[in-house]
Amino acid sequence: MASELSQQYLQIQIQDDLKYDIRIENADLDSGQFYREDDRSDILTSDDVDDMAIRHNGGIRTVCSMYGSQGSIDLVDDVRDARICSLAWRASMQPGEQNEFNKLHHDTRYMVEIGRWNESGTMGTIPVTIKEQY
Repeated sequence: MASELSQQYLQIQIQDDLKYDIRIENADLDSGQFYREDDRSDILTSDDVDDMAIRHNGGIRTVCSMYGSQGSIDLVDDVRDARICSLAWRASMQPGEQNEFNKLHHDTRYMVEIGRWNESGTMGTIPVTIKEQY
């Protein structure tokens, strides 16, 4: 069972197609650990994740978590100081249980596109793109 749990991970790959940077705030895990992309042994705190920014005009930042992950982050427009949305997830390795990935508190001034992800088993990479709403 421990080996199954250790295989659960997700990488939220966030692309900023805005004219301004996006900040990550209020990183929270109810279970699991954040880690640095491509190095699962480099554990990050919620404060480390809160210090992350995503560069504008196509910049990409990946937020990674593992070990039975359940948590959330807020994406914030750095210039308007406005929350774009919250991203929340629950990743389960229990047979028959579905993974969940939700966009909450969405500010309609922004388009938030969430790509395909695994609804059961290992969640893997979840692409998220933020654009101006025209």
